[in-house]
Amino acid sequence: MTKNALCHIEWSSTDPDRSERFFNGLFGWEFVKDSVDYYMYDSPDGVGGGLMKVEKVEPGSSPVIYFCVDEIEPYLEKVTGLGGSVKQGKTSIPDYGFYAVLEDPDGNLIGLFKSKD
Repeated sequence: MTKNALCHIEWSSTDPDRSERFFNGLFGWEFVKDSVDYYMYDSPDGVGGGLMKVEKVEPGSSPVIYFCVDEIEPYLEKVTGLGGSVKQGKTSIPDYGFYAVLEDPDGNLIGLFKSKD
């Protein structure tokens, strides 16, 4: 493992079953129930993580992780149907590309980034 490389992302969730459906529907991640209150997942880039059950998710208590995507619009179109919302729509970053910020059903922020073509 590379020193100081991103290796695990843990999300707080009041309902891990709901969060599993959300992330599976949004990104296609597959989960394995590790315990009653914890689900593990792997993402295509090899950086995995977990869903940790908590009583309440406080705004800003989970990380904001940005995912590189080919296009932002498909994610904006499907997030509300999965129980999430759009916090910041597609926004230009001059000379770099575009970003957007989504919220999962617990209010965790999820960043999307599309580089300039």
